[in-house]
Amino acid sequence: MDETSMGRPLVVTGDGRLLDGLLRLAAATGASPQVVGRDEVPEVRRTWATTPLVLLGDDCAGPLAGLRLPRREGVLLVTAAPDEPAVWRRAVAAGADQVVSLPADHELVADLLGACADGPAGAPVVCVVGGCGGAGASVFASALAVAAAAGGARTVLVDADAWGGGLDLVVGVEHADGLRWADLAATSGRVSARSLRDLLPRVGDLSVLTWHRDAAVPVPADSMRAVATAAQRGHDLVVVDVPRHLDAAAEEVLVRATHTVLVVPAEVRAVAAAAPVVAALARVATATGLVVRTLGPAGLDAALVAESLGLPLLARMRVERGLVEALDQGLGPLRHRRGPLARASAQVLAAVGVPR
Repeated sequence: MDETSMGRPLVVTGDGRLLDGLLRLAAATGASPQVVGRDEVPEVRRTWATTPLVLLGDDCAGPLAGLRLPRREGVLLVTAAPDEPAVWRRAVAAGADQVVSLPADHELVADLLGACADGPAGAPVVCVVGGCGGAGASVFASALAVAAAAGGARTVLVDADAWGGGLDLVVGVEHADGLRWADLAATSGRVSARSLRDLLPRVGDLSVLTWHRDAAVPVPADSMRAVATAAQRGHDLVVVDVPRHLDAAAEEVLVRATHTVLVVPAEVRAVAAAAPVVAALARVATATGLVVRTLGPAGLDAALVAESLGLPLLARMRVERGLVEALDQGLGPLRHRRGPLARASAQVLAAVGVPR
């Protein structure tokens, strides 16, 4: 094994039938494992600490245990007889986390191999929620995604509000080919990060997942989980437009959010409407911050709005002239690169840690 094997899953077996089954699963998921035979088990030392997954054939459990390698996670003993007590003793001796068999556990093994092919699920997730109806959360989420993509971050904008009208209209990709939620809503298993990135409507470094105009069906929590995981693995940033009335899918994505942004106009009624939203978010979201749309001398002070809702103020943003017309013309949310929306987006991206 050389340095090019670093980071690839590791298959350790001299059993030809077992190896054939594991390689078929790897091929189906896009993984490219390194293979070590029974006579080469000492070679495992070279990548033991860096391989994301070890699939250890039962035939090699004894030789591997003899190496006395440091314990680590992600080691599975693969056997044809998982219920035999001796198998579990060999698994413990070899440092395996789990005992699996094929074909019974092929879905689990495929998921783990697919995760290796996709890479780590580490991209930050930013959820944007409106504190009241008409707060402008969808536009702000779109602006965040557009700004991040313009700065070179591979970004996916996920529309989690089935009745919001479609974020593809906001960013101007409504006529682009690609997958919509109707194509993914029945998904509950693993979604390939590469496929998601390649098949969504995209402009530059920005991908968008929303609904067909006539098929705004709710998304099950399992589908949101699978898509969000793939989105994190395949992009540098995930931005999600979340509805105010939290359903199971919204809660699923909020629990994995690294930052949640609440958009609230600087009005008394808007602040009152936002209070129960803040309470609902507190149950599932962490690191919630506030963007206040200021309304000039007649509106509330942004700092007062933040104090009233008990949230840190991420940005204050005055009304941007001509924004509605720009969106209607398909020009996108950042028509003015130095306008209020662009400046507020830059402030939030800086807080999140996404350079632009």
